Amino acid sequence: MEIIRNRPSRAQALPIDGAGSDIQAGAVIMPGVTDETDRSVFIKATSAGADSFGLLAELHDTSVSGDADPEAGTIYPLRQIVPFLPGCEVAAEMAIDTSNDVDVASATSTVITVTSLEDDIEGSWIYVSSGTGVGQVGYIKASASGSFTLKSAMTTTLDNTSKLIIMRPLCWQLVELDSTATKIKSTAAAGNLPWRVLANEIKIPGSELWVPLDPTKHHNLQLGSAVPGLRQILVPANTFHNPLD
Repeated sequence: MEIIRNRPSRAQALPIDGAGSDIQAGAVIMPGVTDETDRSVFIKATSAGADSFGLLAELHDTSVSGDADPEAGTIYPLRQIVPFLPGCEVAAEMAIDTSNDVDVASATSTVITVTSLEDDIEGSWIYVSSGTGVGQVGYIKASASGSFTLKSAMTTTLDNTSKLIIMRPLCWQLVELDSTATKIKSTAAAGNLPWRVLANEIKIPGSELWVPLDPTKHHNLQLGSAVPGLRQILVPANTFHNPLD
């Protein structure tokens, strides 16, 4: 992830606990929550990102420095973290892999059934990341609990082998972090991270430019095996420096 607006002029050096694992640069960092383990230091954010502080500006390599040990007070590695200040905007790519996609249960040419899909997500976008219809981009014009309706039929009708990346619509107020806390995860049910969606963007393979997804231009876009970049522009809410929702 990257802070793209209201970027602070400098990072802050803060103690980090990776619980025995590395934390990637760009990961969302939050205060520790477990007594006598990480309560007074900072950790990789969970999916809810409670009171998230900012983005890790450098790799936390536990094999080199170890983890902060607040209980013993013997290890105290510091890492640079770029804080979320009120009004900042974050560019976060969607995780496009088998651990972060959504299964299609069944489909007609325009109505896609997804088990446990939340209601009222019209205005969202889908990208078919694998299975039947791979490489297609679609715009959701209507939704209900468990299914959604596309703007129009896409070139290839999906089926129960199709896997989706789902980007929630503009003004949506819940997304989900992936396990690395560096990207946004696709979910059928509602997410846990209280960040606001400002824009959904695509980077077409072969281009270096991010452009806003537009239903008049990008619905039924056919990319085949070429994987695009997909990202959301988000406003972090309920953060360490701005604790109000």
